[in-house]
Amino acid sequence: MLQFCRKGSLLAIGSILMVMGVAACGNLAAPAPPLGRATVLVVDSASNVGVGNVLMTLFTTSGTAWAQLRTSADGTGEFRSGDGGVIIQGYKVRMEIPTGYSLANGETNDKPLTVVIGQTTTTTFKLHRGTVAPPPGG
Repeated sequence: MLQFCRKGSLLAIGSILMVMGVAACGNLAAPAPPLGRATVLVVDSASNVGVGNVLMTLFTTSGTAWAQLRTSADGTGEFRSGDGGVIIQGYKVRMEIPTGYSLANGETNDKPLTVVIGQTTTTTFKLHRGTVAPPPGG
């Protein structure tokens, strides 16, 4: 059975291929899983300007943390862009609300996201600078 390794060093000597530092191996005969792109956008609700350096976590539907990123200065980010995207399935995106902000009125955390093969799906979060007063009676 042919095996491949995602991490490690390859050394070719003539027609001999040596694999060193093997970290994870799999079956070369199995096709790569189909991928899609999962992006986020975090903006200030008053100015609609992106909020940078916000920690975002992508969870599988079973609750396993799958990927993390910090938004760039313009408030955007893409999960696993270096891997070509993420496996097509349902996820949940959670934002760690940065100091000095709260969720904007009507906004929720833990947003569902469905990744579709070959497409980009963006989840947007709106933040309010400062704290939002609880609703009356709440």
